[in-house]
Amino acid sequence: MKQLLCSITISALLLTGAAGNLLAQKTKPTAKPAPAGMVTDSSNWEFTAVQAMPQYGTPQYISANYTVTCTGKKLIVYLPYYGRATAGIDIYSGKGPLDFKSADFTIKKLKAKPGRWSISIRPNDYREVQSMDLTFYDDGTANLNVSLSNRSPISFTGTVAAIAANQQ
Repeated sequence: MKQLLCSITISALLLTGAAGNLLAQKTKPTAKPAPAGMVTDSSNWEFTAVQAMPQYGTPQYISANYTVTCTGKKLIVYLPYYGRATAGIDIYSGKGPLDFKSADFTIKKLKAKPGRWSISIRPNDYREVQSMDLTFYDDGTANLNVSLSNRSPISFTGTVAAIAANQQ
């Protein structure tokens, strides 16, 4: 009887682990990370956040699909925000401070070091965000630091991939 109970328990554990592995394989992003130079040359890229690091509190792993998409003429930001607000926040809009679209923004690209690009974005038509500073690495990873007007800053780590011109 003990052998039967033991074998059932082991079988259940193995099946649970296999199902979790299959689920993890299905939820992996389909876009391959691209080298930083390739991404910055195209001006069409997408940053996908994996972890949020607020100024106050502990880092948060992000399970949803939060992105920053730049198509050269349009900037679409959909990121979570964890932090403190100081004044002048709009709680009735139903949107977070990092959920916006911009058609009027300034972008500056700078090759910082070999294998690393720095990109600075300043939206001119959205007052809540002062600047978004991204660092792209050749291995497809990226860091994003966001400075806000009436809130504490927040940083994100994630991946960056070039997007095709027809996906705009």
